[in-house]
Formats: sequence, structure tokens, C-alpha cells
Amino acid sequence: MTNDKLLAKLNRTTGYIGERMVWGNQWHAALLAVVELHKPQDITLPNGEWGINCVECDGLFYPCLTIQAIEKELG
Repeated sequence: MTNDKLLAKLNRTTGYIGERMVWGNQWHAALLAVVELHKPQDITLPNGEWGINCVECDGLFYPCLTIQAIEKELG
């Protein structure tokens, strides 16, 4: 799922994570902020290869582990 699609899903969904309601309150705002921070950026590696990196993480991949965990819980 792209970052934009994940943000759109969060903006139109209501529900719970565990026993806490997250949409429409401070939990929802916090989750949106995390997804907005962990957005993809195009990169070119020193060997000329192209890839997508998470802006916030040091790894050379997107979706990063944070986004993967959010996507897993949202289904």
C-alpha cells in the first residue's frame, strides 16, 4: 500500500486498535502523524541502482517496519 493510500484509509476508517478507539481522537491524530513522518522518498544508491527509502528510518527500503506494522494491524 502506498503512503497516500494508507493516509486515505486512516482518514476514512473508524475502529479500534486493541481496546482503544483511535479514529476521531488523539490516538487517531498520533497514528496519522507517524504515517506522515514515515513517508517514502526516491533514492539513487552509489552504484547507480534506484530504490525507495523511508524518510525517518535508516534502512534502504519502504515500507519500513513501522509502516508494515500499521498496515498489518489495519488489515
